[in-house]
Amino acid sequence: MKPVVLFGVGSPIIVEYTETCRRLGYPIAAAVKNRTGPAYYDGEGAVVDVRDFTSALRALPCFCPMFTPLNRFIANKEAAALGCTFSDALIDPTAIVASSVTVGAGSFVNAGSIFGAHASLAEHVVVNRGAAIGHHVDIAAFASIGPGVVVGGQATIGRGAMIGAGAVVLPQVRIGAHAVVGAGSVVVSDVPARSKVFGNPAHVVATELPGLDELLRTAGR
Repeated sequence: MKPVVLFGVGSPIIVEYTETCRRLGYPIAAAVKNRTGPAYYDGEGAVVDVRDFTSALRALPCFCPMFTPLNRFIANKEAAALGCTFSDALIDPTAIVASSVTVGAGSFVNAGSIFGAHASLAEHVVVNRGAAIGHHVDIAAFASIGPGVVVGGQATIGRGAMIGAGAVVLPQVRIGAHAVVGAGSVVVSDVPARSKVFGNPAHVVATELPGLDELLRTAGR
């Protein structure tokens, strides 16, 4: 594989992308700083200001290392506008991925994750370390699955949904687009789009996430 570019350095999860690249032997050509603020990048490639982002770097496979779906979507949109390409998925070599699994471009599968047969990840999905994804699970674009999450067979995770660390989603449950499942929750029934659930069993604690509509308009989704 060609060297890769990490677009965005302000999220701590970038260190997980860096470790996966090291284990795969993928050199990181550059990490692009597209916002003011702290930089968490700890790899060998240089941190490059977005104003100094060269055409040679734009031609390399790109990943946006952010866990929050909307942040990742906005970074992806900015990178694409600069001519970046999202041609590959980044899958840690310690992950166990069934041969029938499909993983979309720009997605990241972190260390120790396990995928059952015929699971499907769309583009720009993040599955964090140690997650267990059941057979025939369908995860839509820009969704985020936290560390240690268990998703039962034939469940569906909607576009831009976020599942917090250690949550359990039972088989055949549907998580709506842009919904949030709180850490440690046990989801036994479908979760409406744009809502937040928490607890065991999980129950709806918010039906209108603050600022979501404005963020979606800003992001152009």
